Amino acid sequence: MSSFSSPKAKRPATGSNAPQRQGSSLTQPASSLIPCPICGKSIAEWFVNNHLDNECTGMESVAESLSQQTSGKRKHGDTVDDFDDIDGATLFQDNGGNFIDTDYRESYSASSATSNQQNLQPSFQSRKDKASAIIQRSMPLAERARPSSLDDFIGQKELVGPGGILRALVLQDTVPSIILWGPCGVGKTTLARIIAHTTKAQFKEMGATTHGVADVRKAFEDAKNLFQFSRQRTIIFLDEIHRFTKSQQDIFLPFVERGTITLIGATTENPSFRVNSALLSRCRVLTLEKLSLKDGMDKMIRRAAQIKWRDILDMACAQMTETELATLNSTFGQNDQTLDEWVDAKIEPGAIKWLIDLSDGDGRSAINTLEIGIQGLSTIILSDNNEYNNNQKDLENASEERQPSGVLEKLTAAKLTGEAVKTAFQKTHLQYDRQGDEHYNLISALHKSVRGGDADAALYWLGRMLVSGEEPLYIARRLVRMASEDIGMADSAALPLAVSTYQACQMIGMPECDVNLAHCVAYMAKAKKSVDVYYAYGQVKQTVSEEFAYPVPIHLRNAPTTLMKDLGYGEEYKYNPLYPEGTKVDQEYLPKGLKKRKFLGEAPVMTLGEDGEWHL
Repeated sequence: MSSFSSPKAKRPATGSNAPQRQGSSLTQPASSLIPCPICGKSIAEWFVNNHLDNECTGMESVAESLSQQTSGKRKHGDTVDDFDDIDGATLFQDNGGNFIDTDYRESYSASSATSNQQNLQPSFQSRKDKASAIIQRSMPLAERARPSSLDDFIGQKELVGPGGILRALVLQDTVPSIILWGPCGVGKTTLARIIAHTTKAQFKEMGATTHGVADVRKAFEDAKNLFQFSRQRTIIFLDEIHRFTKSQQDIFLPFVERGTITLIGATTENPSFRVNSALLSRCRVLTLEKLSLKDGMDKMIRRAAQIKWRDILDMACAQMTETELATLNSTFGQNDQTLDEWVDAKIEPGAIKWLIDLSDGDGRSAINTLEIGIQGLSTIILSDNNEYNNNQKDLENASEERQPSGVLEKLTAAKLTGEAVKTAFQKTHLQYDRQGDEHYNLISALHKSVRGGDADAALYWLGRMLVSGEEPLYIARRLVRMASEDIGMADSAALPLAVSTYQACQMIGMPECDVNLAHCVAYMAKAKKSVDVYYAYGQVKQTVSEEFAYPVPIHLRNAPTTLMKDLGYGEEYKYNPLYPEGTKVDQEYLPKGLKKRKFLGEAPVMTLGEDGEWHL
């Protein structure tokens, strides 16, 4: 009889009269075989999860477990599922392709469990922990290092610190609908998950990049039904809420207003521009700031480093000799506090400073870079070649009989340095979006620095924009505007210089035009300033928009036709060039209603009052 091809295949019931399977079919695999990540045996792919759940034990307990799982589905007839009398022949093979019988497997497991090396390894080396560690190590370090409570949350002390308004609302389980606004990597998603974990509400996490309006509507309806049935609220966390158009955001309004759901939206864009105004009126906007050293960012990095170094230690123990394991255990044994101190020493203070500085307040970026740096060290520690020793030529020359360093020696010598962090970053990480808030914040800082006469600050903000990838022509256009707005008639040469700078940017582009822009910025910052023209034209615009549109005086009107001349257009106009130079011609140019109005003059200047304050 041919062997079964899948776990669901049917075969005649076994019994005393049932035909026996032949050896060739007995050993035919049910599906493709894969090595078990724990014991290394070859397992049928469809059975590997059950194998891991039963801690790689003998087939008797596995068969019993599977029999119980399938008993509710088994038909009482002539055919039963293949799980009835699994003998393991199709599930277990050694690495050489030879099949292992049940008795040998049991003795092999027992002897393996009591080996000296297994006893010497730390407790986290158990088989079940190994399976969990493999899964955990596949996750990004930033995800694994997320805090799970408000006490462990880094930053935003005004909101979640002692006495913070959000902390009080969370602990009282009265969290309203909120919009979390802040740059990347400051804890928006983490904070939403902590809120969900702390409160008694149901939690649903969604993203505007992966879920559409139909998905959100269904989640809202489910929340409505749950609330009607059990009076339990639902917290719906919507990441990147600004990616929904304002019309699409209207779907939130009735559910948020009735309190059917508690909406927590997260956005990196200014909610004033990207979130529906009606929704904003129903939510509280909480601003999250960039992380810094004073917020405890170093603590966050060390916590993530401990997780990653424990992974490396776990893998290194599997490669150590019994002597190395004994030496390692004598160093810190099972004492977690000593182990944490050992891990903290594996990262230099300078490396932490570089991680904080180069990440630009982005916690996720800092941890991702930390992971890359430590992963590079793990390659050296766990490698079988002499790459590590080849970098220590001086030591080798001093002792020619010295044997290549073992795993423990590599592990002891490894340390994350500031240079390794800079190499992992490759370049400064600057958060910038040409259409986002940082774009306008930086150009505003550049403009105000030029206006204030601080050439150093102006050059810095210019550099920030150019290095981040800003379009140079955009900056040049703004410089043309500054030349008239802030310098004006005090130095009329600024405007031609700004125009020439714009043309230079057009002709040569980046990176060559960066010096042209710096030249113009420095000149304008040091030039004399006058806002008389800017202020005067502001007054004109205000007059035009608020007052009557006065008619043009008749003597100033053009008269190209006979009819217009007959109507008196242009009569009594005095042609100024016909009068001697310097003569003041008595002629009105403003309408009668504005006869005594003065627009151009000295702009108002602040004066210091007796109270010590500046006043207009």
